[in-house]
Formats: sequence, structure tokens, C-alpha cells
Amino acid sequence: MKRVITKIDFTSDEDYFLFEEKSEVRHELINGNLYEMRGISIFHNNIVLQFILLFSGVLNKDNYFITFESYKVRTPDGNYFYPDVMVCEKDAKRYYAEKPVLIVEVLSESTRKFSLVDKFIQYQKLETLQYYLCVEPEQQMIIFYHKTEDGEWITDAFTQDNDTIDFKQLQLSFTLKDIYKPA
Repeated sequence: MKRVITKIDFTSDEDYFLFEEKSEVRHELINGNLYEMRGISIFHNNIVLQFILLFSGVLNKDNYFITFESYKVRTPDGNYFYPDVMVCEKDAKRYYAEKPVLIVEVLSESTRKFSLVDKFIQYQKLETLQYYLCVEPEQQMIIFYHKTEDGEWITDAFTQDNDTIDFKQLQLSFTLKDIYKPA
């Protein structure tokens, strides 16, 4: 579980950004509380790398950009999160994006429930978000949330090497064996 550092009343978003620039560790800002971001495993790191390589090799860079781990997303409620990987529309601010199309969160024992429930609730408020992936780093499993044309969210789970995840809006698909490569 994430540890609440303290409630800090920032007078503006810029105060939070300045605080983060000076901090030795990253913090998500949720409902006025700072949550320290902990270290990652080699498995986590490898999953993030595989997604970046896949996305950067095929996405139309005129329409989208890719970020990872140190770049924030801002939800309509004014909360800031550090997704592990994001694909965003080309309309970003210096410190954060508000128009992600795809978000990937790599799960851990300390973040699993938070990412599957609380973050997903917040991320659903992002109008542009079409895809949310929760990825197990040490076992082959991806939980794939995707929005239908009528705005409903569908959930699929993938566990097999040849299971294919399709991102129609991005004109991209891949199999689990593309992601789960040895570290």
C-alpha cells in the first residue's frame, strides 16, 4: 500500500511541480495528499521498456507521443499520477498530459489494488482515454480495459503467448510474447 507522506496545501499546481523538481523521490498528488512512489524491479523495468519499444516503432508520431514513469497525467479532479507508460495526443503541458489515449500501469504487491480500482476510477474521467492496461510483471497476465463507441468500458484478461491485444484507434496490435521477453 502506498504511504501518505503528508497533506500539503499547495497554492497552485506550479507549487506542486516545483516541489517535485526538488524532491529526490516522485510523489503522486491525490486529493491533496502526497503518495511516495517506490522503487521498481527488473521485471517492471523490462515490461515498461518493451511497451516503449513496441509503441515507438509503430505509432504515428505526428499524432501521438509516448511518455514513461517520470511524466504525469492530470485527471479532471486535479489529481496527478505517474503512469508507467502513456500514449498521448499531441497536446501536452510541460509537466503533465491531460489527453492520454492509452495508459499502462505495471502492477506490484503494493500498488495492485490501487491501480486496478482507484486509478481506474480516476482514469475513466479522462475523455480521451480509450485503453488502460494493468500488467503483471512476474507472471504473464495483462488486464485490458477498453472503451466502446458508446463510452462503456469492457475488460479482457490475456495470459497466453499468442493472445493478441488490439488497439484499433491506434492501428496497433501485439501479442503477449511481444511484451514478456526475458530481462
